[in-house]
Amino acid sequence: MNISKLLSVVILSLYASQAISETVLTVTGKDASGAQEVILYSLDDLKALDQIVYDTVNDFVKTPTQFSGPLLRDVLAPLSLSENAELKLTALNNFQTEIPITDVMNYDVIVALEKRGAPMSIRENGPLWVIYPVSDHPELRAQIYNNRMIWQLIDIEVE
Repeated sequence: MNISKLLSVVILSLYASQAISETVLTVTGKDASGAQEVILYSLDDLKALDQIVYDTVNDFVKTPTQFSGPLLRDVLAPLSLSENAELKLTALNNFQTEIPITDVMNYDVIVALEKRGAPMSIRENGPLWVIYPVSDHPELRAQIYNNRMIWQLIDIEVE
């Protein structure tokens, strides 16, 4: 292998490892002392959290579909959360929705990293999609919960 090919392989390898550690989710809130805290998660960071797997349906997937990812409450765990906190979630296209913290505490809401065992591309509503366990809780079939299942998630602000 000549030196230019070797350098190309090394550069591509470094770029690939950097891409894996890039920030995919920013979470902003307050820590236990009340100081502002910003948490930057890479895909690797999110994968390092306990992964929950369940099959569910919703208005966006009509047949039972497997999703997996960390619980949203685990993603928020480094922050101090009040009982009446609101989460303001923002997608890649700047779409925003709000979720009350009670949803996160009462249901196993996940930040899905995978659908049917594979990572989701932006075209497939990824790489991060907030998913509620609709099939396990009939009350979650209400439209208000479908509106909270934001895909292409990039930012969470705890208010």
